[in-house]
Amino acid sequence: MPALKAVAFDYGKVLSLPPTAQQWQTLSSRFGMQPPEFQRIYWGHREELDRGTLDNIAYWQAVALDCGHKIDAAEAERLIEHDSAQWSNENPEMLALARDLRRSGYRTAILSNMESRLLALIRQRLPWLDEFEVQIFSCEVGTVKPEPAIYLECCRRLACEPHEALFLDDKKVNTEAARKVGMESYVFHSATDEVMLTGEQEITVAELRAMLLNGR
Repeated sequence: MPALKAVAFDYGKVLSLPPTAQQWQTLSSRFGMQPPEFQRIYWGHREELDRGTLDNIAYWQAVALDCGHKIDAAEAERLIEHDSAQWSNENPEMLALARDLRRSGYRTAILSNMESRLLALIRQRLPWLDEFEVQIFSCEVGTVKPEPAIYLECCRRLACEPHEALFLDDKKVNTEAARKVGMESYVFHSATDEVMLTGEQEITVAELRAMLLNGR
């Protein structure tokens, strides 16, 4: 591995814990569905929302239609609140790693697909976001993972070449895209989630510590 100067972290399921089974059940039951079936619809419209080309109310109304329901703006607001809350729990183990990396001389970034309402909530609830020197959220830059532009913009803001940066994400499609632009990249999961299984060996926090901090 070439000398690394920076580490970029995805937010969902990397710096944050995934929603619990009960949280997914509560959300999916509003449409009379089981979580696996509901999640396929939920993620199907997410790219437009994360890019900022679809607002939150329109997103939830589109999800509802695909689930066989129609909802008004008030119900969409309730769904937005529940969804934002279930993605706002930090992953202490990964946050501790990020802090140790900074103390060891690495630059750190958050590189995440994220919609604007969730971003506003976590900025209010999670002051540690500002510990990351670079924060790139898709809704603010108009491009999403796995598009090359968002990775290259992250490296530009980190003031490093792609081969000098490592990226951690919970989705294989996103780690593969990072590698295509020249970054080192690994799949990481903060917990088991059947919907998001990748088929790829996932790196652990212990392995990351050994790789990045031993000898620094």
